Amino acid sequence: MVLPCSNVTSQRIFKIILNSRLNKVCNDMNIGKSIIGVFIALVMLASMGIAFAMWSETLKVNVTVNTGEVDVEWSDYWSNDTIEKPEVPLDVTTVTVEPEEWDTENDLIKLNVTIDNAYPCYKVGIYGNVSNIGTIPVKFLNASIKFDTTIIPITCCTWYDLDLDNDGKADINVHLGLAYDPDNDGTQIDPGSFDTYELCIHVKQNATENSTYFFELQMTFAQWNEVP
Repeated sequence: MVLPCSNVTSQRIFKIILNSRLNKVCNDMNIGKSIIGVFIALVMLASMGIAFAMWSETLKVNVTVNTGEVDVEWSDYWSNDTIEKPEVPLDVTTVTVEPEEWDTENDLIKLNVTIDNAYPCYKVGIYGNVSNIGTIPVKFLNASIKFDTTIIPITCCTWYDLDLDNDGKADINVHLGLAYDPDNDGTQIDPGSFDTYELCIHVKQNATENSTYFFELQMTFAQWNEVP
C-alpha cells in the first residue's frame, strides 16, 4: 500500500516540476519577444531621428513672361504710272495711290488705288513698303483677291484673271510679287525693316468702255516661326 502512494506522489512532483519548466520557457519566450519588440522600436526611432535631423534648403524660380507684338503697316506707297505721250505732253491714264484706313494704333493698313481712263493693254505697278513696326519678325502668310462675294486665294509670282463683271470673260488680270527685299531673307521682315511688294494690274481686251471695276487685295503677315 505504501508503494502506490509513493508513485502517486512522484507523479505529482514530476508534473509540478514539468509545469514549472514549461512556465519558465514561456516566460523566456515572452521576454525574448519583448526584447525584439523593443529593439525594433529603437531602430524605428533611430530612423525617424535621422530623417528629422536631415538639413535641407529649397530653391525657387520666379518667372515673368512678357509677350511681343506682331505689327505691320504700309509705310510708303507709289505707282510706276508714266506720261504716255510726254512730247504733247499727254497723260492718258492717271493713277492715284492714297491712304484709306488706319487701325486703332493709327497704323496705315489699307491703301486706295484709283486708275482713271484706262484702256485695253494698259498695265501699271502699284508698290507698297510693308514695314515691321512690331517686336516680332514676320513672314508673308497668304493673300487673296475679293470682289462681290468671290474670294480668290493667290500666291506670289502668278498671274490671275479676274471676271469682275461676271460676264464669263476676264476683264483684268493681276500679279503680286516681292519687288524689293533689302535684307535678302525672302518674305521675312525683321522688326525695324521692310519689304516692297508690287501689285501689277493689267487691263485685258474684254474690258468694256465706260465701266468701273472694283476688287480688293488682302495680304496677311504672321509671326515668322509659324509660316513654312
